[in-house]
Amino acid sequence: MMKRTAILFTVILVFLSAQSAGALELGSEGQVSIHGFITQGYLLSSDNKFFGDTDNGGTYHFNERGINFTSDVSDRLRLGIQFFSRDFGNLGNNDVTIDWAYADYSFTEWANFRAGKLKMPQGLYNTSRDVDMLRTSVLLPQSVYNEGWRDSINALNGFEYYGYAPAGKVGSFEYHFLGGVNQFEDDGPEMRLLEDQFPIYLGVDVSNNKVDRTYVGSVLWESPLEGLSFGLSGWEMNFNADITSTPDGSVTIPPELQKDPSTIEVTQTGWTTSLQYAVGDFVFSTEYNRINYEMVSPGYIPEDSPAADFDSEGYYGMITYRFTDWFEVGTYYSEYYANRDDKDGEDAAKRWADSGGLAGGYPPGQEHRAYLKDLALSLRFDITENWILKLEGHKMRGGAIMLNSDGNTDFYPSNAMGVVDGQIEGPSYTKDWELYTAKVSFSF
Repeated sequence: MMKRTAILFTVILVFLSAQSAGALELGSEGQVSIHGFITQGYLLSSDNKFFGDTDNGGTYHFNERGINFTSDVSDRLRLGIQFFSRDFGNLGNNDVTIDWAYADYSFTEWANFRAGKLKMPQGLYNTSRDVDMLRTSVLLPQSVYNEGWRDSINALNGFEYYGYAPAGKVGSFEYHFLGGVNQFEDDGPEMRLLEDQFPIYLGVDVSNNKVDRTYVGSVLWESPLEGLSFGLSGWEMNFNADITSTPDGSVTIPPELQKDPSTIEVTQTGWTTSLQYAVGDFVFSTEYNRINYEMVSPGYIPEDSPAADFDSEGYYGMITYRFTDWFEVGTYYSEYYANRDDKDGEDAAKRWADSGGLAGGYPPGQEHRAYLKDLALSLRFDITENWILKLEGHKMRGGAIMLNSDGNTDFYPSNAMGVVDGQIEGPSYTKDWELYTAKVSFSF
């Protein structure tokens, strides 16, 4: 249904653009501007499945496609819509979605309003993360721009107030405040990441999610020093879902561990600080991100459980330099911790050891599941004004952010009462590994 709707909208808007003399430039009232992009990439990992079958000869399931239509209806009102699809390993699967759609009304430079499906301004790159042409790297640092949480912080349906305020000698300020609801798929990575919080043998399924509210705010200060800017952004999202358990049969579950159907309520509160300095052909960026998760699920998550209230933490430093008009190099170092109170994974490993795996946690030797450290090198070649090629390598340490359900599991010995064959399934990730990417992009 979504694909048919997208095709219909596209036909209508192309027709409108034809009726307006085929306009392809912004700014003329009543005319429709059409832009878009197409990318195709390749992912290969030495070990671990990075959101897909990347360790078995690599995968070509790595692309983005978008087309957008905008029109200045009057000198104050602008309308726009973008259709988008992506494939990232096991994520996206090229389903066509409305990425953003808005009516934007401007009163003054410092007072503007939007309504519709609106991009969430989190950090420096979230609003442009799907437009490959606008950056040097293939993958943004996963410590702040986790692909597993992309849909939950991509856009919301609601309202936005934003503006730009010159402040004389102290520079200027750009600000955004949004309220509404966002949405993500029941079989998407957000729900599967929640399922990873429980022992695999329980067969936990989280479904029928519903977002109750989402609030977003961001402020960017352009300092008096040209090229130097500081940003602060934050958001809160509350959603609930059904949670059920269908044990896989590998374990005879004691009565006290058996689970009845229940619900789970998640409140996610995050904030990001950003700094960027651009001088000449050199750009330096660094960001720090923290997200607090509060999860309530009667019968599944005890109030004193580490999963009931914890913070993730991530940060990176990135440098890019353009040597010529056709060649650019970038590098970054990124660190992410799933729980900043258990950065080395020892608490989760102890939980596994004390329960023989029945209480979840990390199996022996899997403490590195708690973090992901990433040293990346990117090469960008601007072949023409519209075509670019990127090559990128990552030296990784750790197994955080990836999903057990992609096949990152193994069986471990267990002496816990109720284990039938002496083995229990748990997460399995190689500690030290590499990820290689290549990508071609075309924009118009």
